[in-house]
Amino acid sequence: MLKNKVLVLGSLAFDYIMGFKESFLNAVSINHDKEEYQSTVTADSRYQFFGGTAGNITYNLGLLSIAKVSLLGSVGNDFERLGYMDHINQFKNVDLGVDVYEDLFTAACYIVNDIKSNQMIIFHGGALDRCKDIQLKEKVSNPEEFIYAINSTQSVEAMTNFAIQLSDLRIKTIFDPGQVTPLFQKDSLINIIKKSEILIGNAHEIKQIKEKSGLTEENILEHIKAIIITKGSEGSILIYKNENNKIFKIKIPIATPAKIVDTTGAGDGYRAGILTGLTLDMTLLDSCRLGAIIGSFVVETSGAQTQKFNINKVRKRFFNTFNYIPPELERA
Repeated sequence: MLKNKVLVLGSLAFDYIMGFKESFLNAVSINHDKEEYQSTVTADSRYQFFGGTAGNITYNLGLLSIAKVSLLGSVGNDFERLGYMDHINQFKNVDLGVDVYEDLFTAACYIVNDIKSNQMIIFHGGALDRCKDIQLKEKVSNPEEFIYAINSTQSVEAMTNFAIQLSDLRIKTIFDPGQVTPLFQKDSLINIIKKSEILIGNAHEIKQIKEKSGLTEENILEHIKAIIITKGSEGSILIYKNENNKIFKIKIPIATPAKIVDTTGAGDGYRAGILTGLTLDMTLLDSCRLGAIIGSFVVETSGAQTQKFNINKVRKRFFNTFNYIPPELERA
């Protein structure tokens, strides 16, 4: 049976980015003895972006228009009203299967940047907290058609529940715990790794995973196919073990963008590239290289879901970066 579907699990959120033309230090009053705090920040700019790990990954998969995508999650009463539903539904290859909670708001992240690039961040989970209640067996009627699922950053409870359900459905999984890694209990983290096919995270997150689990890279590779470490401007690393139990570490450079405007969501673009490559039956190495290409388009605009590209531009940048085009990508 042809496996051309991917399942995307993670957060859907609105990102509100604001600017403050002063230093936060001049806007804060703290009395440590009385434990009193007061701060007044008047933002001079405000932008709304569509965000969340699952939304960012899906947007890039939609632009690539190769894999058939099922995006599942929990959102609030503002998801349609503020345009996110139409934004995702523009893609013919994406099936949006969200649960809408009319008494809640969609998750939102409020970020204020001061004149010295310090950040004040407030995150409200809202409907995202209900993802833990999603029953995949009720949403996925044909698990045999899915080549991969990505279990990306959201609550520990939701990610744990999804890992168990994906294992029961026999859908191979990319585990992407992200910034919530420190919140996992050791045993839970190890169990999810054992149920996964690929582990991905940035260098800090992978370090945390090893410290929290007590596992070395070699120990982790006894249970999964590969570890992928993203390193921002330094590229990424693919670590895997062959049939003779020899471990390989391959460095993958970044692709040079036309310009760098905002690096938000570049990692999610990378993940979309991997999922697309695996859908095309490319090697994992070539899939990671495709991830580097997609990530380079993301940084060229503000926000994680404002970039525009097509498969022809992707092929051209892949060739310019790696001096070849995988045949599977050439035929796509």
